[in-house]
Amino acid sequence: MSAGVPELDDGVVRLRAFRTADAGDYAALNRDADNVRWANSDPEMTTAQALAAITGIIPENWASGHTLRFAVAESSGAFAGTTALHNVRDGSAALGIKLAPSARGRGLALYAVRLITGYAFDTLGLDVLHWHAGVGNMASRRLAERAGFTLEGTVRGYGSAGGQPADGWIFTLTAQDHGSGRGRLPEFPAPAAVVPVLTDAFVTLRSLRSSDKEQLVANCRDPEAIRWTTVPLDYGPADALTFIHDVVPRGWASGETHTFAVTDTGMDKLLGTIDLHGFRPGTAELGINMASQARGSGAAEGAARLLIDYAFTGLNLQYLYWRALVPNWASRKLAWKLGFQLEAQLRGFTDDRGTPADAWILTLAAADQRHPRTPWDGAAAP
Repeated sequence: MSAGVPELDDGVVRLRAFRTADAGDYAALNRDADNVRWANSDPEMTTAQALAAITGIIPENWASGHTLRFAVAESSGAFAGTTALHNVRDGSAALGIKLAPSARGRGLALYAVRLITGYAFDTLGLDVLHWHAGVGNMASRRLAERAGFTLEGTVRGYGSAGGQPADGWIFTLTAQDHGSGRGRLPEFPAPAAVVPVLTDAFVTLRSLRSSDKEQLVANCRDPEAIRWTTVPLDYGPADALTFIHDVVPRGWASGETHTFAVTDTGMDKLLGTIDLHGFRPGTAELGINMASQARGSGAAEGAARLLIDYAFTGLNLQYLYWRALVPNWASRKLAWKLGFQLEAQLRGFTDDRGTPADAWILTLAAADQRHPRTPWDGAAAP
């Protein structure tokens, strides 16, 4: 089945031949509601039908050169989706991609598109790639535009949705575009903003680096992080690299989120991350996630004090907010140590992985003293 199918790997995603073991995942991918709606996938595909495609039409199309379909896998080897070059002829092809729900929103699609466009232009020598997206499929449109494709127009009735004609967007990317770098992403985009370095004798706040990847993965896979924060489930190296080289720089560039790595001052080893987000005039919310081995060491308190000083003296904010999911007593007690005052417990105020959950809201004003203002009356922090 893999004869003639190259394997493309950039360290984040791998494009490879389909394997018989992918049949169940491939069937589920096609049954996914978004793929049924936007990619005309088969909503009733069974594992047996997927296996028949993997052993039949997919390798047959590779042999004929008409459709070159890859499986998309994460660096761990986990199946993430599929991407293909359709209607390969006369120097052109149409590019398609669909990912499993668990793989979306993590930057994997952009890496997969980069690999397959490079293969199309640099290996196959194609002149132009087309991208078709149903009007309204904003996720597909944003991905095409980020990959360097240009919107050429809207064609009425070009596609179909639910068995009915539907309007479609047409995008193009040429070999010249690719050669000029428009369609070729930099390996890891550098942050546009300069991240300040904040330090004391014990902890330092600095920008995240590629070398922080492994510890960041470990921090985000920690059960306490999964329970009390919004880190993606099954966090892996691809998530970490996307966070370090895409999400964080965009947050700094737009000013929407200021994210720092928390390290020990002596060894520069990553201990966690801390950020300011949810900016409004004169205010922001503070968030923190520390490694299990750093908890109870005072590193979280030291990092928070550095960030608080940066917020009030560097950014001239007037208030900071601290939100803790009930009953995260460790988070609430840390805020209490820093001088935050409990304002309310709001029912259903926050999103606990799709379920409304109660939250404690605490505040700290620029003029407030940064130590406990009342005796601790909560439960013992674990």
